[in-house]
Amino acid sequence: MANKLTFDAIVVGGGPAGISAAITMAKAGLQTILIERGRFAGAKNFFGGVLYTHALNEVLPDWQSRGAALERPVTDTGYWLLSPDSVLRFTQKSERFKKIPAESYTALRANFDPWFAQQAVDLGVLVITKTTVTGFLRDERGRVTGVTTDRPDGDVYAPVVIIGEGVNNLLTQQLGLAKSDLPPRYVALSVKEYLGLPEKEVEARFGLSGPDEGVAIDIFGDVTLGLPGTGFIYTDKTGISIGCGLLLEQLVINNLKPYEILARFKNHPIIKPYLEGAERLEYGAHLIPETGYDRMPALFTDGVMVAGDAAGMVDALHREGTNLAMIAGKMAGETAIEAHKQKDFSAEFLRGYRRRLQDSFVLKDLKQYRRMTDFLDSTPHFMETYVNFANDAAYRYFTAHGMAKRDMEKEIIRLLTRRRSFLGVAVDMIKLLRSMRG
Repeated sequence: MANKLTFDAIVVGGGPAGISAAITMAKAGLQTILIERGRFAGAKNFFGGVLYTHALNEVLPDWQSRGAALERPVTDTGYWLLSPDSVLRFTQKSERFKKIPAESYTALRANFDPWFAQQAVDLGVLVITKTTVTGFLRDERGRVTGVTTDRPDGDVYAPVVIIGEGVNNLLTQQLGLAKSDLPPRYVALSVKEYLGLPEKEVEARFGLSGPDEGVAIDIFGDVTLGLPGTGFIYTDKTGISIGCGLLLEQLVINNLKPYEILARFKNHPIIKPYLEGAERLEYGAHLIPETGYDRMPALFTDGVMVAGDAAGMVDALHREGTNLAMIAGKMAGETAIEAHKQKDFSAEFLRGYRRRLQDSFVLKDLKQYRRMTDFLDSTPHFMETYVNFANDAAYRYFTAHGMAKRDMEKEIIRLLTRRRSFLGVAVDMIKLLRSMRG
């Protein structure tokens, strides 16, 4: 017992949630250990997306002077509606996006996470990699008092454990906080490629004036064969992140292979010119929980809190996940700090973690959009019907056909009713509005 490895807090997982929790506790003087199963923080995270600086500001206010590993500030962002031969763009490019620091940046997690973890180390966190947490240590009353690992003599003790293990939340299940693996209708599979291009070529193709500008576009419609799902294109410093994601259930039902969907997307006549001559440097896939608020696991028990993907904290509609994870990790860390002050690590005290989340945008947003996955599941025609209609209607509107405008308007209405009856449209819109009102 004399050699027992003891800390004030244990963090499981070196992603945004775990690192944010570790930094928060270390800044308050807690002796913290972070255990990551990958070779380094970020080794298991294949992500090319958008990172929102409001969350980074809260966790690490001096991130700019610390040289955060970010790609490009997002100055041109929005949605594309893609049909088989057209695209309808709803994007904004604004000088207001160019303020320093920007509201958001494109980022590559393989670069950002190691940098983020190093900031934790600099603040005194002990980061242990290539180590898997296998279970929990408990006292005579069954309360968690630490973790077991796959290392010889690898037990680690602490009165509080914060779990940020990701979507494969086996430890969360082991505690009984999550009932089982998520069913395929509530898990999306995102496949992505990182394509290398010279910096100037990236800027020329996307109309950027320099490295202080960047593009982040989410794409709906033909990118996923009209099925519920999304595609994306983000510009990085010397490359492009491109990918798409669908619910596992849709992949199975329609006998689809993710890499074939991505290849088809890349060859779309609107998309292909952006990618000409680019070199594929990375390819990978990532599971994304889309459980919604109602199916989130319990977030705490005696001596334990859960944050990030392990807790289903993803708002896919607004491409938010990393920022939710960082804020949740920070709040879990703050709760652990208070627990140490009160010397109370009971579930009742740690309930304060959930209250913090409820008072923040994290659970408020997840609750508001909790029906979105069910809406898309109940309207599998939605993307194909309305995205294709929008493109056809725009084509008619912006083309002179020698037709009276009133007749053209009637023709646009017929373009819709040939796809969906007025009653069907009304039902779809009511369902959509209900899914967005919580």
